[in-house]
Amino acid sequence: AADCVTTNPKTIRTDEFAISALNVMEEKKITSLVAVDAEGHVEGIIHLHDLWGTEMV
Repeated sequence: AADCVTTNPKTIRTDEFAISALNVMEEKKITSLVAVDAEGHVEGIIHLHDLWGTEMV
């Protein structure tokens, strides 16, 4: 799997709005972001499909 991983994934802070995540995904032409806290610690992953299933966007 080492040859398939993204070594510098795009991130978004967990205190950002969902629309910000959508904007980054559209701009970068990607479908997921790593969610990090204020210190940069990984909290999870947000996928485009996660956003589609909400009323936030």
